[in-house]
Amino acid sequence: MARLVSSDSMFASQPPSREFVIDTPEVSVVMPCLNEEAGLAACIEKIRLVYKESGIIGEIIVADNGSTDCSVEIAERLGVSVVHQPLLGYGSAYLKGFSAARGDYLVMADADDTYDFSLIPVFISKLKDQGFDFVTGSRYAKGGDRNIPFLHRYVGNPLLTLVLNLLFQACYSDVYCGYRAFTRKAYDLIQPVSPGMEFNLELAINAHLAGLKVDEIPISLAVRKGVSKLNTFRDGWRSLRMMLLYCPNSTFLLPGLTLFITGALLHLFVLLRVLRWDGRPSSTITGLFATILTVVGFQVLSLGLHAKTYSWSRRFDRDNQTLEGFYRLFKLETGLAVGTILILSGMGILTYFLLYWLHTELQPLPFPEWIPPAASLIIVGFNVVFTSLFVSAMSLSKQDQ
Repeated sequence: MARLVSSDSMFASQPPSREFVIDTPEVSVVMPCLNEEAGLAACIEKIRLVYKESGIIGEIIVADNGSTDCSVEIAERLGVSVVHQPLLGYGSAYLKGFSAARGDYLVMADADDTYDFSLIPVFISKLKDQGFDFVTGSRYAKGGDRNIPFLHRYVGNPLLTLVLNLLFQACYSDVYCGYRAFTRKAYDLIQPVSPGMEFNLELAINAHLAGLKVDEIPISLAVRKGVSKLNTFRDGWRSLRMMLLYCPNSTFLLPGLTLFITGALLHLFVLLRVLRWDGRPSSTITGLFATILTVVGFQVLSLGLHAKTYSWSRRFDRDNQTLEGFYRLFKLETGLAVGTILILSGMGILTYFLLYWLHTELQPLPFPEWIPPAASLIIVGFNVVFTSLFVSAMSLSKQDQ
């Protein structure tokens, strides 16, 4: 429980001391802070009042992200924990703040006095009494979005929410809300790493991928105190980019498989001479397009496999039977053997035609359509070798469990 500590803040020579220190806090409210002197004090006082009225044993952590105003002085004067994150970024500040948090239940909120802190007990009740792992506020659930800037309110946030729900089959109504609560166990499982504003999206995506029990609470956004740090187009693009990278099936596997199969079939049609232009069988030029499609398709597939393996290693795909079966069959030695066979096959074809070409004193080759697929075999073979090395390294921890 809380114990009172005397304060000598009247003496300029003494460092500001805390009003109270929590030995074993149950709840930790973490607020990122970059020049938030306009709203920080109000946020701290409101949170403390909620703690007192609700009987919550909690702490407040301000994660300073390089403030040049009086924010740090305000937080220290009011006796809350202040941690300093020299790496700039909304997500970076939260990562530092959560690493210092000691509570079993973690609450994230902005320091601009836009959120209703009287809802903290509702968030905690959802986690503690109703068994949810991850609870997020929603400004759109009951019309609490009136103070969101116009472009964000009607375009940016709804569009990002729609894309996330479509890509991940989720059902969020406000993926960019910065007022959330989750258990420490859930946070440790989510393992966010994003340094910027996309941190919010990563939390929502990983909570869904990890199979956590998720709920939403309607909230209303108040008028912001201070200047917003959100960069509409930069942060919007970073958020979209992160979602695409976190959805390998739609972003990599399906496009890659389509390109690879199309290129392989095109190679086959050229070799069988069933593909004709104006009555003439297709040859080298068509084969080059087939090589492009095959190689690009395989590289995209490789990226998708890397992304899936990364997700699997973090247990988000722990029940993926396809990946389980793949890694039972796929070993480093298997990949190296397959890649070597492809490389030697392609080099064998090219060597044969090179010797033939030299033997005929550089006369035109009789079957030039074999050159592009030989090049494809070599390039794909080397990709298989290095992909095998990379994927095996990433999957070691998972295979050894």
